Amino acid sequence: MRTSITNYLLFIFFIGLVASCQSAKPTFSKRGETYKSAREIAEEKRQSRKQARMAARSGGKVKGKVASKDRTSRTNVPNARRLDENVETVIQTARSYTGTPYKWGGTTRVGMDCSGLLCTSFQSINVNLPRTSEEQSRFGKTVKVRELKEGDLVFFGANKFSREITHVGMVTEVNNDNEVKFIHASTSLGVIENNLYSDYWQKIFIKAVRPFDE
Repeated sequence: MRTSITNYLLFIFFIGLVASCQSAKPTFSKRGETYKSAREIAEEKRQSRKQARMAARSGGKVKGKVASKDRTSRTNVPNARRLDENVETVIQTARSYTGTPYKWGGTTRVGMDCSGLLCTSFQSINVNLPRTSEEQSRFGKTVKVRELKEGDLVFFGANKFSREITHVGMVTEVNNDNEVKFIHASTSLGVIENNLYSDYWQKIFIKAVRPFDE
């Protein structure tokens, strides 16, 4: 009986660990559905909180309902300053975990895996990424290596012959044609930054996506 209870508790713990950081509504990660960028999601949540505060001040009634709706609709227009702030926030959050050891399914300073690092970093701007690297590879539009920018996500396979995505990182610096730094959770060294153009990473690179609108 005691063994059965212990096994049940371990099962519940495992399920919670795998599900950690997973979006409650990851519809944007499914093929064929409308994609929303990280900027749009963060902006919508800011606007929602702003309207809630306005409603609270006015006793639950928001004055100028039509005008409020128009302001919300304008959040779809790219804002370069807001975009830069979001990218910087996500990168700074990811870098704050530098040195954290690798732990499969981890999302804390005790230990992190590659997709968990990005989930936690994007939560700093209230954006929930899908939990796996393969799902994250569909969170944005595909970009070419020569077009990479800070905040872009880069994806890798297990070896140079594999096209199955098993690893993910985020671009932190684009210095020149020979150095594009990305941060990721390495299985051997933990959270670290590497150069995408190194021979090892070039051999297993599969694709890159841009989660932030331009």
